[in-house]
Amino acid sequence: MMWKHKNTFAIGGLENVGYAPNQDFLIVVSSQGQAIFNCKTGEKIARKYDDLHWWAQFDQVNHTVTGFDFLSNIKIKLHGLHGNDNLPKTSQDNWSLVVSELEPDDKPFEKYSIKRFYLISPNKQEIKVIGKDGACELRALGFSDTGDTFIVALSCELMIYSRV
Repeated sequence: MMWKHKNTFAIGGLENVGYAPNQDFLIVVSSQGQAIFNCKTGEKIARKYDDLHWWAQFDQVNHTVTGFDFLSNIKIKLHGLHGNDNLPKTSQDNWSLVVSELEPDDKPFEKYSIKRFYLISPNKQEIKVIGKDGACELRALGFSDTGDTFIVALSCELMIYSRV
């Protein structure tokens, strides 16, 4: 497998995510403010405790927000609760991310229906479960413009993957 799970962050009230154009920096907008993550290293590198201040400068037509810290003055397209999840589902070298239909959860929770998230290799020989919803709702998943990282953003957590 060419991909490595870099980190998972618990983020209550996660609403939207967006990659900086042609970079592997991800902005996350939640009910608790904003954060920037380096998806190649899996580190949180900037934080802004502004609650819902971001909403005042959110472009609802283009679904963009202006970044902060070292991404200030950069327009970042958001995906998730406020706008469709239009992150790329296929990398340039044809790795793909797929969301299953509703299916039973693992035992002993099989009476609950969930969706699983799969990473599939270009030749379809490698299929790996990279996450699932359930108590937390899927907001967005997809690759960066560079194709070097991808994320799974749920309403309560963020999972970051990077090429090995």
